[in-house]
Amino acid sequence: MPLSPWLMLRQARDALRLGRPDEAHRLLAPLVAEGYRKAAGLMRDVAKHYVQRAQRHLRSENVEGAWQDLLSAESLDAADPQAGQLRQTLTRLALAECRAALEAGNPVHALNVASRLRERLARPPELDKLESAAQNWLLAAEQADRGDFLLALGNLQKVRSALAPVPATGLDRFAADLADRHERFRVALSHLNDSAENKRYREAHRWAEEAIAAAPDHREARALKAKAWESLQPPGTQSYHPEDTDEEFLLDPAPEKPSKLPIARPAKSTMLGGPGAPLPKRFFLWIDNVGGYLVCLGSRVTFGQAVADGPVDVPLFADLSRLHAELARDGEGYILESARDVFVNGASVPRAFLRPGDRLTLGPTCQMIFHQPVPISPSARLELVSGHRLPLAVDGIILMAESLILGPGPQVHVPLPEAPGNVVLFRQKDGLGVRFAGKFKVDNKPHETKADLPLPSVIVADDFTFALEPTGPRL
Repeated sequence: MPLSPWLMLRQARDALRLGRPDEAHRLLAPLVAEGYRKAAGLMRDVAKHYVQRAQRHLRSENVEGAWQDLLSAESLDAADPQAGQLRQTLTRLALAECRAALEAGNPVHALNVASRLRERLARPPELDKLESAAQNWLLAAEQADRGDFLLALGNLQKVRSALAPVPATGLDRFAADLADRHERFRVALSHLNDSAENKRYREAHRWAEEAIAAAPDHREARALKAKAWESLQPPGTQSYHPEDTDEEFLLDPAPEKPSKLPIARPAKSTMLGGPGAPLPKRFFLWIDNVGGYLVCLGSRVTFGQAVADGPVDVPLFADLSRLHAELARDGEGYILESARDVFVNGASVPRAFLRPGDRLTLGPTCQMIFHQPVPISPSARLELVSGHRLPLAVDGIILMAESLILGPGPQVHVPLPEAPGNVVLFRQKDGLGVRFAGKFKVDNKPHETKADLPLPSVIVADDFTFALEPTGPRL
């Protein structure tokens, strides 16, 4: 039997007296919705109790609990002066945490703190500067890995200016390491080019390894290493493949943001999951003038922090554990599982069955939207919406089952707005294939209606161009 309004008001007062504002809030909410004035007045007391509990959380150093209670209080009484003072205090603490993370050399954590502040509608003037410093730091790390050391040093100077006059020990360590890598890379690349030009391939191979140790993503060094390796092999032996080496890295990785650039034809192609070989777990799909996607082929896909030699399928620059969550596909759909902090539509869940439109939050702030735009296909897409990213910039993560539909309409997994009709990537016995009702080329070989897809490969038609690229374990 439903409780009477009088009894609900009494229970709400008792809950406040016992220090349980959440319970009072739950009891009063339906009465406020029905227009009971006494309930509305009591809600202001609930807001004050939320603030008081938030202050107790803060004294016991439970900053996250203090924020949650403050947000609850502000949803009931945004004009409470005590809530305003508490917001200022918590914002100052978050800024101090962000600065400390940068000074210690942890830009990923600093970026996560800044992101949480923005979500909580806290935008102090210093926040833009600290957030920009963290972004420039991460960009400098990427540029150094690609061998763009001068650009990286320029971005580090921006970070130093943002942190001045406070000394930043972590930044000093990173800058010193960068300078050392730059010198080693400069020397190695000079010797590498000289050795390759004079066809001293054994020497070229050694110098290529030196250059790659300093700049792991440098395309030219990796291409020259591959060329040197193949030149050193006796005739008739197996060609060089990155998976045959300790590095297991791309010879010719895709550009960081290929969506606005023409796609270059890969230098070498091998059948994706060739005869007798399993399909790879993932690959990149780069679409000219659209963007890039990480395509995961496994029925179980893992998520975690982007760290060296990380074990996950989807590494993210976010405040996550090394192996944070797993998404499994079965005959019924997709199930998200984790023993860590995972939320679905704001609710903390260790395990959840996903539905189209669900908002997933991994850790405190890394958010993505789950889409299943094609009713007849179990394939799905994860859209990153919180500003976090993977080591290579992509626009989304594709969870591919048996097929993947690219096209101009709304019911497609990946947009291909200029295409006259849908393009379908599908699994087959020897790897992947493509279907399209028209003429197209795969690596400059003409096809019509259907073709096998090697990896890497470039598919070109009159109205679209896209490429498949292997990922390598470092993504």
